[in-house]
Amino acid sequence: MNAATGNGTRIRRDETGHSMTLTFTRHPDGKRYELRPRGAAPVHVRRGAPDGRPLPKGCKPRFTLAEDPAGASPLAVVVRQDGGRLAVLTPDHEHLAELHLPPRKKRWRPSYEIHLPDGTVLRGREGTVPSLLLCLVVLPFVLLYLVALAFSDSPAGATTAPLRTAWKRPGALFGRAALTESARGRFRVRGDRLDHRVAYAQAVAKYWER
Repeated sequence: MNAATGNGTRIRRDETGHSMTLTFTRHPDGKRYELRPRGAAPVHVRRGAPDGRPLPKGCKPRFTLAEDPAGASPLAVVVRQDGGRLAVLTPDHEHLAELHLPPRKKRWRPSYEIHLPDGTVLRGREGTVPSLLLCLVVLPFVLLYLVALAFSDSPAGATTAPLRTAWKRPGALFGRAALTESARGRFRVRGDRLDHRVAYAQAVAKYWER
């Protein structure tokens, strides 16, 4: 059973009425940038703000999430506020979240934070402990693979480390994550813990804003 959220995304619900996890994948290329939710229409990423929709004073447009490539049906707009922080707004400028990105030079386990209006903070540190342990196990095989790439015509960027990022409340080490990202750029978000529009914005900002 599905229920509409009012933002162009449908939340899957089981027979008991509880919201289920949504999986979506980033699909960037030279001409367009899309987020593809499983079982739903793509979410299009468009640079700048929606046409004909002035932004609040002090906000600089970064990108828009929309149901169509032209941005005529926006779901949310991400802006840079005074102080450099990113804010996720509805098309009517309702505040959905604030995104805190790590410094550009931060390379070892950068931390990404989502600040919600109710005061909840979700922190995602790149490389969860289980994924770091897995990386150590597969490291010899990765090195062999890189050696093989050196003698082939395959691009060196074709491989990635098997690291995960999980957004949780600080201190909730064993708590269930509201948003996770696998090494393949696949995101999973729990509909009862995080607005899908905020999850989409974080998925784009993690890469596009750096």
